[in-house]
Amino acid sequence: MVKKMKLKFLFLILSLLIFTNKSYAGDLTVNDIKSRQIVVCGTSSDYRSLAYKKNDRLEGFDADICRAFATAIFGNSENFKLVYIKRKNIGKALNSGKIDIMLGHTSLSSNEEVSQNVLPVDTLYYDKQVFVSRIQTKATSMNEFAKNKVCVLKNSNAAIFAKEYNNKHALGFNIIEFPDLAALKEAFYTNRCELASDSEIFINDFVRNIKTDNPTQILPETITYIPIKAYTAGNSTQLNTAFRWIINALKLAYSNGITAQTIETFTSSRSSSIQNLLGINPKSWMSMGLLPEWVKDYINTSGNYMQVMDRNIGKSSKLEIDNPQNELIENGGLLVVQPFI
Repeated sequence: MVKKMKLKFLFLILSLLIFTNKSYAGDLTVNDIKSRQIVVCGTSSDYRSLAYKKNDRLEGFDADICRAFATAIFGNSENFKLVYIKRKNIGKALNSGKIDIMLGHTSLSSNEEVSQNVLPVDTLYYDKQVFVSRIQTKATSMNEFAKNKVCVLKNSNAAIFAKEYNNKHALGFNIIEFPDLAALKEAFYTNRCELASDSEIFINDFVRNIKTDNPTQILPETITYIPIKAYTAGNSTQLNTAFRWIINALKLAYSNGITAQTIETFTSSRSSSIQNLLGINPKSWMSMGLLPEWVKDYINTSGNYMQVMDRNIGKSSKLEIDNPQNELIENGGLLVVQPFI
């Protein structure tokens, strides 16, 4: 009898531990990250411009965005780490607590968001899907590439959009799908297809980093624009809110012309949005469990949204991508910023 009671007690304790662990993993908060003393961001290994090491320091767009989270939570921009996550494992990584937020080059479909139980945080930037040709060309129309072979990634949004583009314009492409981006690269450079299609960032990255005797050319045609988003676990609503306002803060700083050189002139601003942003009124950031003056610290070391964008994947980066869609909507782009009130 005593043994049975002990077994039942142990089973109850084990069940509670399992339940608690599941609840914790699926409903992370800022306080959970504080107790762990590090923020963990997911990224993609296929895009060097997002995450790479230089002189033992993590660089890239995702590294700089994750630094903003670390600065807001800990006041230390280096209290973070990046973890490479495959697209199919994003939901599992978020809901198990392996990562706090997924960055990377992520644009999930509605079905993927539901099936993986993830919640969009905000649009980080816009990419676009383009074609790259194995040869230099003076073609002025995609009709000149009709019936060519086109390499795409299997079961990807890029494959779907390439097929829709092909059908819409009746180009008769022979679309060949490959299991991963490495296989796609190899096929393209071993002449298995005349064209390849994927995001502009990926195409620029691999064209610049793989040496070949065959000159290549990125074609000016745009298939579609791609909103690249950050995601949290579907149940981590408090964390989702905090991360959303952190990303918005970087865009808001850019929208108002706040840089390391100008930030002190804004400390006397009468705008409630600016006062909240810079922590002059500390209540808004503190209500999320964040440090009131983190924006000032981050701007002084890393810059505002556009400065982060430009040096990593924009005009000032090695990719030299000039994408006007990554401007704020008031400047003719697609990005939206909210006042912090």
